[in-house]
Amino acid sequence: MNQSNRYVVIDVETAQSYDHVIEIAAVEVVGRTVSPRSFVRRVKPRSAMSPFCYTVHRISLADLEQEPYFDQVVHDLIDFVGDDPIIAHNYAYEYNTLKREFERASQPTYPRERFFCTMALAKRSGLPGKLRHACLKAGINIAHLRDAHDALNDALLAAHLFLKLNPAERP
Repeated sequence: MNQSNRYVVIDVETAQSYDHVIEIAAVEVVGRTVSPRSFVRRVKPRSAMSPFCYTVHRISLADLEQEPYFDQVVHDLIDFVGDDPIIAHNYAYEYNTLKREFERASQPTYPRERFFCTMALAKRSGLPGKLRHACLKAGINIAHLRDAHDALNDALLAAHLFLKLNPAERP
């Protein structure tokens, strides 16, 4: 595979705003295609669950009781992402959240320069900032989604939005 045509789209769900990953998904984009390869893990947080965050994703601490902590899955994430560019919707959320988790796991953080933002791309195209609203306006089907968010569906939506709005091969 020509690594220069590979991107990884990441989404996280958290227990607290900008902190404590409870679910992470990464999907691979190769060239102009969303690959069937993905990385999806639920993670037991080392914090309480914010009522706001629970309302967004509907994942409870009880749902995560048997899941590993982030430091137990970080190496699998690093292996999946490799050295390729990282795409995220509202990348600051994913970047800051992952930065804190990587620091707690005593791992070097991804440099900010590796991240590209589909929210910025959507806004430059005249679309709303919210991922699902931007996808709907861009003609990407969201009818199959439940109201609560999950990392895999949001990563897939961001991947499709990236491909729709970015005519170039590189972000």
